[in-house]
Amino acid sequence: MRVRLLSLLFVMLLCLAASGCRSDGESSEGSSSATSESAPADTEESAFELVVIPDLLMPLDSYSWPREVSPEYVMLHFSSDVVASREDPYSVEAVRQIFLTNGVSTHYLIDREGTVYCYIPEDRVAWHAGKGSFGGDDRLTNNMNHYAIGIEILAIGSREDMAKYLTPEEYDALDPSLIGYTEAQYQALAALLSDVCSRYEIPFDRSHIIGHEDYRPSKNDPGELFDWDRLFADAETD
Repeated sequence: MRVRLLSLLFVMLLCLAASGCRSDGESSEGSSSATSESAPADTEESAFELVVIPDLLMPLDSYSWPREVSPEYVMLHFSSDVVASREDPYSVEAVRQIFLTNGVSTHYLIDREGTVYCYIPEDRVAWHAGKGSFGGDDRLTNNMNHYAIGIEILAIGSREDMAKYLTPEEYDALDPSLIGYTEAQYQALAALLSDVCSRYEIPFDRSHIIGHEDYRPSKNDPGELFDWDRLFADAETD
């Protein structure tokens, strides 16, 4: 497992460095016109790619701020276009448009095959957390965006998670394969988190890798179907 993860991290480092999404002290302006980069991941246990496509960056001036403090948390979310498209809810372009329409943004999005897309560079504050509080830390109250990296995962939650979006009949009519999270997503997320946490010295634990629901109880992502134990069991950190 350690050999495979190190291989995945190497691929991620190459992709992030090429895209400008990794915060390394250099300006990310202009990244949206860069050529897409991709590299194959280790295929010993599964076949998927970790890819960052700079062309999918959201308009930086309209959907982010320059970051002034180092991230201390990572916040996980789920997203889909299931309200508009029951049969094809996981279009990366459609979900990006939902963010644009609603005035929100995120640093990364992980699709069903484990591909990682960058929407906002790490050296900028993305708008994904909203109002909330966490851990009794006054700095974070209604201000988590400044202290967190946001990661969206393309997924549909449980019937209860989705109750505000779908009727029980609409939910039950969905293809079961569209519900929950995929193996490739867990592996890609573990690799991405390991890289981010290592670079920012964020503890790889449940107190620093949190769900949107932990900060803003009116939200319910990543939801009941997300396996936190599996995430931490799969990722090895030093």
